[in-house]
Amino acid sequence: MDICLEEWEMEFTVTVVYDNETLDRALGTDWGFAAVVTDAAGRMLLFDTGADGALLQSNMRSLGIDLGDVSQIVLSHWHWDHTGGLPTVLREAPDALLYVPEGAPEGRLPEKAIVVGASPRQISDGVYSTGTLDGIEQGIVLLGQKGAFVVVGCAHPGVPAFLSAAHGIGHPYGLMGGFHGFSDLDKLGALNELWPCHCTQKKNEILRRFPGTASRCGAGLRVEV
Repeated sequence: MDICLEEWEMEFTVTVVYDNETLDRALGTDWGFAAVVTDAAGRMLLFDTGADGALLQSNMRSLGIDLGDVSQIVLSHWHWDHTGGLPTVLREAPDALLYVPEGAPEGRLPEKAIVVGASPRQISDGVYSTGTLDGIEQGIVLLGQKGAFVVVGCAHPGVPAFLSAAHGIGHPYGLMGGFHGFSDLDKLGALNELWPCHCTQKKNEILRRFPGTASRCGAGLRVEV
């Protein structure tokens, strides 16, 4: 994939707005994941929607983020803990573009949804989908000043699959999201930033093994990319 060099000058802030844990006592926790990506122009993309729309909206309000300002929505995969808040999001941000992976359950594909196939796809300036991997899940790649930052929902196809897909877009330096049962932790050693969130089963081991690069995730986390 050809990438414009100017995209490497993009700046993003990634804010975790829904997670099993919280870094801010004012925020609620629940099984699920969602993060807001804001670029330097203030445009907002919502990656996943958590399990409960009311909690998602409450946490975003507490963080000073208006759900109605979301202009793009990306669903990683179709599990309830990543899509449960979607009706609330679509009600509050009806004009937002919605990018979804392949494999929607029957009757679950929203009207006007943009289905992302297996190939990487540009979503906006400096923001790419990895493409739907194994026909079930997509992540996003942010081309920031430090390189490519990868955000995943549960990484069901495997963390290496997402890092490999990201390499086709830019050189990955950071990874955030749910890593599920991924256990070949040596493959994380080349990354400069790790944020194990949500369903990561080896979360504490990752934090112990990579003290210089791995940090605790939770609702309220803000990362500059």
